[in-house]
Amino acid sequence: MVRRDFGPALATIDWDQDIDQSTIRVSSDVEEAVARDIDWTLKKGELEYAFGCTLFSYDDIPPFEIGPVRFEPRVDWLDRKASDDRWARVGPGGRIERFSEKIADGMISKITHRRILRTWKGEKLKRRMSSADAHDEKFILEAIGDCQYVCSVNVPGFGGDTGQHKAVLAARLAQATVSLIWENSSMALDGISLLAERKRPYGRTLAFTTEGLMLANGLGAKRLHAPWVDKEELAEIINDFSGCFTVAGEAIAAYLDPDGGSERPALMNAVVHALLWFYEGCRETVDQIAIVKFSSAMEVLTEGFVWKAGNGKKQKGGQPAIRELLKINLGIDEDNVITRDGKTAKEVVELIYSAGRNRMIHGENKALGNDWSIERAIAEKLSRYSLVTHLGRVSENPLFDNPKQLWQKDGG
Repeated sequence: MVRRDFGPALATIDWDQDIDQSTIRVSSDVEEAVARDIDWTLKKGELEYAFGCTLFSYDDIPPFEIGPVRFEPRVDWLDRKASDDRWARVGPGGRIERFSEKIADGMISKITHRRILRTWKGEKLKRRMSSADAHDEKFILEAIGDCQYVCSVNVPGFGGDTGQHKAVLAARLAQATVSLIWENSSMALDGISLLAERKRPYGRTLAFTTEGLMLANGLGAKRLHAPWVDKEELAEIINDFSGCFTVAGEAIAAYLDPDGGSERPALMNAVVHALLWFYEGCRETVDQIAIVKFSSAMEVLTEGFVWKAGNGKKQKGGQPAIRELLKINLGIDEDNVITRDGKTAKEVVELIYSAGRNRMIHGENKALGNDWSIERAIAEKLSRYSLVTHLGRVSENPLFDNPKQLWQKDGG
């Protein structure tokens, strides 16, 4: 911002005047310009970032929002952008010119709108002459790609790399929230992704047996959308999850705007951390590290619960806190058997938290070479159930602004 405002100020220098006076005037002009820019950014500086994304197996699920994040079919998004008013334009030298009245009926021209729709229908169009409109068309087609949905994120007061980074993270948090609809959230997230973040393309691998057989396998994500769900059932599920979406949206808004995004920042901070750990756990390719992340997602939700150790000292987090979380949120006592092989909740938590998490973090996991896929699945399931229930309880208690209240309500 400062660098941008220096140019016009330096251009006004009269080299015949005293250098000290010129320095004072340039400094004053820059300060005034920066102050105007800051004031505009605070009042009207919100940016809406748009990402092509894969979502459902249908391409016409109505738009829905998770706080500042909006998911909508790409045609709906394009229609919206073609009808939003335009109040500014890029002038000579790349400087933004702002006007007191709208200068166009849409951010995207009617010609660009028609051409993009035709391209999405599979038509082959003639190449356009170089122009601002032609560049808009090119950038939109590149950003949305073959994705049937667009994920839009409204970020207040940020630009450049910072704003884009926050928008991407907000989109991930919203994707994690949507994935909670499915029992297997990690499978859902294999098919829910931003076009700009497709880092795991599907690839072919080969294996050869000692008997001379060649086996072909796949590596990476091949899913083009989340698992199929009947359209009417999906609409009902989205409606049933509206409370979870509302709380997650409030948490995402608090992340994007720490000073004014939520009136209960402590609760929302825990939700953001839990969703982020859960998202990373679902995306993780190494089972043991995924367990670390799912355990962290659950431990974050124990904020506000305090227990006494054997030495009488008060402690936070750890296995006792997670066991209490399962008891309060899911009604699971520590001696309840919760696995097919007869493990109790206490044994499962110890396996996940101690053997899976702590020893992995400290490099003491002697069973690192074992198959941890079953433990990973259990950790994911427990963290998902805990998150869904936690979001529901926060939604049911809109006046709660302290994590401790969630425990006190149940006598914790």
